[in-house]
Amino acid sequence: MNLIRKYSKYIPGVLLILLFVFVLLVFKSFHNLLISSGVKSTPGWAIFFLIFIAVVGILDFFLIQSKNNESKILLNELETLKNRIEDSKVLKEVKKETVIKEKIDIEKEVKAIIPVDLADLEKFGETLLLNAARRFNAVQGLFYLKDQENGIFSFKSGYAYFTETEPVSYKEGETLAGQVAKNKKVLNLSKIPDNYITIMSGFGNGFPNYLLIVPVISPNNETIGMIELASFKSFSSEVEELFAYLGHKLGEKLVQPSKS
Repeated sequence: MNLIRKYSKYIPGVLLILLFVFVLLVFKSFHNLLISSGVKSTPGWAIFFLIFIAVVGILDFFLIQSKNNESKILLNELETLKNRIEDSKVLKEVKKETVIKEKIDIEKEVKAIIPVDLADLEKFGETLLLNAARRFNAVQGLFYLKDQENGIFSFKSGYAYFTETEPVSYKEGETLAGQVAKNKKVLNLSKIPDNYITIMSGFGNGFPNYLLIVPVISPNNETIGMIELASFKSFSSEVEELFAYLGHKLGEKLVQPSKS
């Protein structure tokens, strides 16, 4: 069977030759029969029949060749499609491996974001927001701390925040950030209404579309601070997970000085 497939391209040509040989033999036998019966020349219709058979054979040959070429083209297209599908599968696997490799090292990132020096809380907050902004493309940041006497969250530090009035203070359950403080869970928002946050620069004003609100949780599960980060790019679920962890580590650090 494999031998027939190997030489299949020669079969039409061989069949055409055999057809011509068969026709010539028939014509020769017919011609000899006519000569032996006293006819001096071959009739015109016999010659026409011979030519007709030859033309039909040639047309069949080219028709078969054309079909073979079409089959080859189709097989080549199928092979190309198959290769593309295989390449696509390989590319997906490579992308999957890349995503796995690019997973955030939470411990490393948190250590790099949280400043060491706690002597000046305002400076501490500025450095904290700056580190977070540089790593995760935030364009603005706010850092709040809770007053333990009255339970009010007051603005402590800002990153790229410019306003004539200080950001509003709030208690747990009040405002969007106050609700996050009450729920003790990171809130990852997209499609923020225009003018909700305004970024000012030498190029003009801009309105970020994404906001990450992070509660700072103490070891006794109390919300003692809040972080707000605004960006023109979305915050991934990995980043959200990182800041949830960062909120707890930051809470541990902020209450550490009060331990004795």
